[in-house]
Amino acid sequence: MLIADIAQAFTDLVTTETVVSARLNRFIAKAVDYYSRYNPITTATEIDIVADTTIYNLPADCLTVISCYWWVMGEMFAELRAGAEQAFMLYRPVRYHLISERIIEDINQEQYIGRVVGYWEQRNKTIYIAPEPTAADEDGLVLLYAAKHAINAGGDGYDDIPDEDLAIVADLVVAEFLGSKSAEMIWEPDYSEGQSRVTKHFIPKHLREHITTLRNGVRDKYSVPAVAVG
Repeated sequence: MLIADIAQAFTDLVTTETVVSARLNRFIAKAVDYYSRYNPITTATEIDIVADTTIYNLPADCLTVISCYWWVMGEMFAELRAGAEQAFMLYRPVRYHLISERIIEDINQEQYIGRVVGYWEQRNKTIYIAPEPTAADEDGLVLLYAAKHAINAGGDGYDDIPDEDLAIVADLVVAEFLGSKSAEMIWEPDYSEGQSRVTKHFIPKHLREHITTLRNGVRDKYSVPAVAVG
């Protein structure tokens, strides 16, 4: 979706005021951020695991982590593996008489205890893992996360936003514009001139209600946000 098309759609909707390009571009960027909460890009990446480190920075464009896979390494893994092997031997106190059956059983058990998936949780812009890895692992943390839509290399649009969503994005830009107007009007007092009284205190409330309506388009199409909206 081209930024020029978004700007033109905004201009067609807001005909009473001219917004300078730099300010409009900021409204567009904020609108795309809001859009990304409901229809983000799904991106995969890998983060190197460092020994004795449990907290890692997430990619700058990460909105929320969808899934994370990593394998426990180091002393804790050795303890878990030893415990699993001991439990296996207790569970199979009498070994099979046929060598082939014992080999098959051992291969299956090796696959079972060969890897232990670690625990993880997202903490704002970082990810925490446990237990603490006491050795580096070449496999790293494999992340699948929701990311914001970014401007393309040419700087003229958002390649991953479908053109069919132009009206939705334009409404979101108008919502950002009205949000700024609402903030400005909060500081404008009511006043009287002769027998006339100018009352503005109710306008921000009405603008906020209209902003909610403008944002319903993306909500209706993509149902629920992929990222918590706060």
